[in-house]
Amino acid sequence: MSINRTKLLSQGVLAGCIGYATLAGVVSLIDLAAGRSPFHSAAVLGASLFYGVADASQVAVTPAYVLAYNGAHLIVFLLLGVIGSALATIADRGKQLWYVSVFFFIFVAFHAIGALQALSDSMRTSLSERMIWVAGVAAALAMGAYFMIVHPGLRQPQRWDA
Repeated sequence: MSINRTKLLSQGVLAGCIGYATLAGVVSLIDLAAGRSPFHSAAVLGASLFYGVADASQVAVTPAYVLAYNGAHLIVFLLLGVIGSALATIADRGKQLWYVSVFFFIFVAFHAIGALQALSDSMRTSLSERMIWVAGVAAALAMGAYFMIVHPGLRQPQRWDA
């Protein structure tokens, strides 16, 4: 049984977009609730990662900072979506369902934490670790839910003794 690459890629791209939109939406809502611009966190991360700004108080929300970070973040999520699609296709066939769970928990939720920890101390004080965790886990759950919908075999109970 061969894997339909077009289906795998299209599902992966859609899953990546779902994860990216979920993470961006959650972070934007948290920024708004804190009384900041919905693009504040993206600007801080973009300024730090791509422009070498070390002090969060020096960051203004500009299109260059926001687009640099969001563009890179979208690419990462598209890649994660395609990898997740491949793993979901494998898991749809049998006992390997745990691959999907491990993938989403480690790679989607933890990549956001890794990016945060790579920043300087001054940037870490501007961004809440709880916000990054909540957004990363929400993105992982949204992507996982999408894969559960498009791969009905994932919803079937697995027999481990077969």
